[in-house]
Amino acid sequence: MMRKSVLLIMFSVFVSMQQGYSQRDVIAATADKAKEGEEFVDTSENGSWRFGGNFQLSFNQFYASNWLGAGDPFIGVGTLDRLFLTYNKNRFAWRTTLDWDFGMRHTFNQNRTEKTTDRLELNSQVGYRAGGFWYYTMLLNAYTQVAKGYTNDSVLTSAFMTPGFVIVSLGMEYKRTKWSWYISPLAARFTCKLGKEFFDQSIAGVDSGRRVLSSVGAFTRITYSADIYPKVNLNTKLELFYDYLGEYAYLRNLATNFEMIWSFAITDWLSLSFKAALLYDYTIKFPVFRDGVLQNHQVDHLQFQESFGLVLGYRFRVPKSK
Repeated sequence: MMRKSVLLIMFSVFVSMQQGYSQRDVIAATADKAKEGEEFVDTSENGSWRFGGNFQLSFNQFYASNWLGAGDPFIGVGTLDRLFLTYNKNRFAWRTTLDWDFGMRHTFNQNRTEKTTDRLELNSQVGYRAGGFWYYTMLLNAYTQVAKGYTNDSVLTSAFMTPGFVIVSLGMEYKRTKWSWYISPLAARFTCKLGKEFFDQSIAGVDSGRRVLSSVGAFTRITYSADIYPKVNLNTKLELFYDYLGEYAYLRNLATNFEMIWSFAITDWLSLSFKAALLYDYTIKFPVFRDGVLQNHQVDHLQFQESFGLVLGYRFRVPKSK
């Protein structure tokens, strides 16, 4: 009953968004946007393409000798890259981005090289302006890791698209220059386990002998990107997926993905970067140890990650921004 009520409420909100427009709304929104100096979708008949990317290379290191309480010396390197391709024509807008966040570190005392972060994410969305700042939108979101992941340097725990997550949804997006809000009452989520080595294992809710777990639910995403102060940039997003058919009750079926990146510019190509991420997914289970002994059950946890480093960056745009 609770799931049917949530679905009905989400559907009602979605329908009301589509019916809430008038010519007066469009005129008011246009004046508001012109006042703020924002840009609408390119209305030229020929349309316009934009291609570009940001490439960042970060460094961090730690060393200690005869220092009480010190940890193992290490040197780390990471990359945070983005490519984007957009096309705008009249009321039509299409945008695709590819992000890769990858980092490694080498520990000298143990002479061990390990992966610290690895995330590949593809976002592609097609929109048609409904009125004002609202767009009818179809969205594709997929994320996974690239390199294999190990526990204790020996136990293989992950690989490309193992696990991998794909969301396809229909909804509406409210777009402004600095922030956007996308909401979909109907979204399909696919959890993939494509690695041959994992076929007989249960990973991220995909049972042994299966490669894909399908679920249906509601999806929303809120993004914000702006210069908070001169040379200080904040880029953040929050994604929520509620599984209508999940095995748990209420909010335990809610998968959460939050990411925040602060950039402090030193020069045009050198900056300091701080990144924090929170992830919760009830399908992702972790082994339970008690007094050092592995138990025969697993539990879900809130996952947290943060990093801070000195960043070398390069950005390009085609055609170049005026």
